[in-house]
Amino acid sequence: MPSVIERASSGRAKCRACGHAIARGQERFGEALPSAYAEGESLFWFHLPCAACSRPESLLPVLAQSEASPEEREQLEQLAQEGVAQLRLCRLARAERATTGRARCRHCRELIEQGELRLALQIFEEGRFTPIGTIHAACAVHYFGVEPSMQRLSLPNNELSAEQLGEVIAGMRDGAARPISPGLAKAGAEEPEHESSRKSS
Repeated sequence: MPSVIERASSGRAKCRACGHAIARGQERFGEALPSAYAEGESLFWFHLPCAACSRPESLLPVLAQSEASPEEREQLEQLAQEGVAQLRLCRLARAERATTGRARCRHCRELIEQGELRLALQIFEEGRFTPIGTIHAACAVHYFGVEPSMQRLSLPNNELSAEQLGEVIAGMRDGAARPISPGLAKAGAEEPEHESSRKSS
């Protein structure tokens, strides 16, 4: 069963990455992966931008099938290529405010204060996304290796306002300007990589 890009025949399917419904008639990406309930493969559905951000290596080979405009296709390709180049970008689930002050940043290991803007992370394993923690917005560039784009922060599961997303970006840029300590650099290099952009086997 090949992976496909097609228009949704109904509005019942939900995107595996963001959890929101894919509207009827909207273009969607169906990734062929081993079925969890039977032999063979099943199609796992994604919004095209969500697939470009979270499943880039699977989307790129079939992106030419999309009916999107050349400009939109170029944007999708750019998002996907960024994820191929920096695998940790594929872990970015959304920007949000911390609901408590108990969680520690996956990068610097410091507590994230309640109400502080942070980035939630997830990995794709065995056909599903699993949360793996959060990081300070100020730690994002050091953690991902690059500044996540506004397109990545504005996927369908985003619940922040444009003003709040602006605060996230400002926090990322402020953190990027700070020197990273040798201890944090070593810890980041030793953290095991989950190739969440690759196909599950």
